Amino acid sequence: MYINKRLKNCDIMKKSIEWVKRMEIKIEETEDTLKIIKSCRQELKWAFIIGIICNICLIYPLLKETPGELYFGFALFYTPIFLLIQCLFCYRFSYEVIFIKEDYVCLLSSFRKPNIYNAKKFSTKNIIKISAKKFNGSILLRSHNIFKKAKPIKDHPNYKIHFYFKEETEEYYAWGYEIPIEKALQIVDKIKIFLKDSKNIQFEKSEKQEV
Repeated sequence: MYINKRLKNCDIMKKSIEWVKRMEIKIEETEDTLKIIKSCRQELKWAFIIGIICNICLIYPLLKETPGELYFGFALFYTPIFLLIQCLFCYRFSYEVIFIKEDYVCLLSSFRKPNIYNAKKFSTKNIIKISAKKFNGSILLRSHNIFKKAKPIKDHPNYKIHFYFKEETEEYYAWGYEIPIEKALQIVDKIKIFLKDSKNIQFEKSEKQEV
């Protein structure tokens, strides 16, 4: 039983390594812009298809028991569930972009080919720290208050690059879902060189896991 468990863990690690190898991180730099794109196109496509199949498996037996006149109401009821299931399968494979131009940093996460005009735009003057770090823990164990407005989970354990801001409404942004920490360190070095004139930003790097 112990051996089977070890073999199962090895298979999971191999699959994770294969996924990381297929992950593409592209860096495009000009004299006045820096663009970093993380993409997993094939994985995103298959995750979307698997999500559709799971939804069909759930919808079909329910529709068989639903009277025809209630189909519209059922569609309204099931749409949020459909989107949640698709998101659960596709989230880790989403496109992620860092775009820096002049005094602004644009950050984007999208299931479609990224359009920088849809990105969140932050002034470099409001950034106090950019760090490459791997945090321990699980987001499921973080405390949440359902009666307050949802906020990004600070020091997110699944992301490796962390942006910290002055403004309360823009205090944190995580980038690089499950990218290797070595790649995160390289990206932060690249950003540091590009933003060498922004003296207000502290750059922090750590290969160690933190709680």
